[in-house]
Amino acid sequence: MTKRPAKQKLKKFQRLPTHHIDTSVILEPEKTDDGRYCKKYLNLVGYKYRGFLSFPVLGELMYKILKLDDTGKRYDALDLIYSLIKTKKIRFRSITGTEKIVQKIKEIDESITPMDRQILACAIVHKVKTLVTLDKRLISNKNIEKEFKIQIKHPKELI
Repeated sequence: MTKRPAKQKLKKFQRLPTHHIDTSVILEPEKTDDGRYCKKYLNLVGYKYRGFLSFPVLGELMYKILKLDDTGKRYDALDLIYSLIKTKKIRFRSITGTEKIVQKIKEIDESITPMDRQILACAIVHKVKTLVTLDKRLISNKNIEKEFKIQIKHPKELI
């Protein structure tokens, strides 16, 4: 069996559907039904999907980690996220140029929280195909999906 050249592997990886991963997908405990779906979905990232995290998502993750009182748990959480990012080849996205989109999202659906507006706007600006989340206000929000030509899916829809 011959190995594919690195260039071929990179091209194949770059053709994978792009997904922006919401904080909830990473933080959901594995013992819940949603958590089991999240784990299965995250196992596909890097192989079936290209994963991205926005700076707002990274900020939420860091906030949750820093709130942990136990130093060992803080280090474990950081290590887990670092490992996930490295092994799944997850990349980062900035929030540059999202102001008008955030405002438009608010006009379409005021129930979406300010942080979720930022996360969604980042996915839209970077032309990511799908936002993966557990947030019920976002999942299959037809008005948002139609306006911005983005899919908003629960992890179970992608496994």
